[in-house]
Amino acid sequence: MGACISSMVRRIKQAMEACVSSMVPQIKKKQAMETRCVSSEVWQRKQREQRGWDLICGSSGVDIYIDNKVKEQIMSALSVRDQGENIIGLCGPKKRVEHSAQTAIRRAEKDHSFQKIVTTTVTKKPDITKIQTEIGNAIGLNFNDKTYVAVSTGCTRFGNSKRMITAERADLLCAKMKELQTVLIVMYDLHGRLNLGEIGIPFGEDHNGCKILLTSTSLEVLSKQMKVHKLIRDMA
Repeated sequence: MGACISSMVRRIKQAMEACVSSMVPQIKKKQAMETRCVSSEVWQRKQREQRGWDLICGSSGVDIYIDNKVKEQIMSALSVRDQGENIIGLCGPKKRVEHSAQTAIRRAEKDHSFQKIVTTTVTKKPDITKIQTEIGNAIGLNFNDKTYVAVSTGCTRFGNSKRMITAERADLLCAKMKELQTVLIVMYDLHGRLNLGEIGIPFGEDHNGCKILLTSTSLEVLSKQMKVHKLIRDMA
């Protein structure tokens, strides 16, 4: 009986040793892979630091970096008070250019570069009325059919008798924006040509203090359809 138990214990011990032996290579392989991944991540971070990239978003599990050179290009373009450089295009992956634009906005707010900074999202099917309303609300213009609103902007032909059409809203918005010495309009996610005049956004000779920052994933949209004055590429 004792010999039988000893034999059983020996076989169990041998089986366990064989199991452990078979697992060791896999454990070592996994450890080596983890070491390589960590080393690769450290190397990538060092490369980004050397290139002057800042980590601006890592809470979602995906790190998003902004190139400091791109940030400086944006700020430089925003600071130019030249009629030939009112419209700035920022091209690159959607999340990346949005974060770059938001970083520039925070910098502009800190430096008090503009009296008003307005942001709006355009999307594939632009809603002109929605865009006008968002910009109007941000600069203190409340669109409605009340006569006093029309009178306050000097456009007395608007009254209670009808609902304002897009062109009339554009006139009101344009007049209100011209009251501001400096204003920055940031428009995210352009997918095609957008008529800024139809919205009521003055620029150039009409309002040299108005800067317009457009973001898009499409180089063609910015360069050919919108004909931006300054194009900045924000690529990974």
